[in-house]
Amino acid sequence: MQSGGPDYDVPLGRRDGLSFATRNATLQNLPAPFANAAAILSSLATKNFDPTDVVALSGGHTIGTSHCSSFTGRLYPTQDPTMDQTFAKNLKQVCPTANSSNTTVLDIRTPNKFDNKYYVDLMNRQGLFTSDQDLYTNSRTRGIVTSFAVNQTLFFEKFVAAMVKMSQLSVLTGKAGEIRANCSVRNANNNSLLASVVEEEARSEY
Repeated sequence: MQSGGPDYDVPLGRRDGLSFATRNATLQNLPAPFANAAAILSSLATKNFDPTDVVALSGGHTIGTSHCSSFTGRLYPTQDPTMDQTFAKNLKQVCPTANSSNTTVLDIRTPNKFDNKYYVDLMNRQGLFTSDQDLYTNSRTRGIVTSFAVNQTLFFEKFVAAMVKMSQLSVLTGKAGEIRANCSVRNANNNSLLASVVEEEARSEY
């Protein structure tokens, strides 16, 4: 990664679906920022992710930004007691009202670098979302957060394993799905042509 994260190989050969996921279907598979650790663990367990996977994948919040609406429930009308006072004060300057449309970084220490400082944030009660901070509050995930905070190599290793596992969710096999000529557009009637080209390329490599 240009931001400093780990390089890893993703298994090839995954077919594209014949329809695009709806917004509702997508959101049903993504834990909300206000979800607590118990809810996230339960949700992702249905996809065969264990607590280490969950904490590692959450580490993706080491880079990126968020709209105020995703966390102002922790500031207004009363402050979440698990949030550091100074951190909360600074967030209120960025988001002066509960319905502010401003944005802020997810990781205050190294917002543009993929590293383990996100977990250091959590240990200092500076996680932006409930779904972040509760990973340090919850007894099932607290130790994992700590281990990643003190060992970036371990975090990278577990992040890669979880990402590869996620890339293999609901894989289409046989004649299900298609090999798209353009990843963002369904094929028009050129499935058989594209498949033959791919197969020919594969044969030529042997």
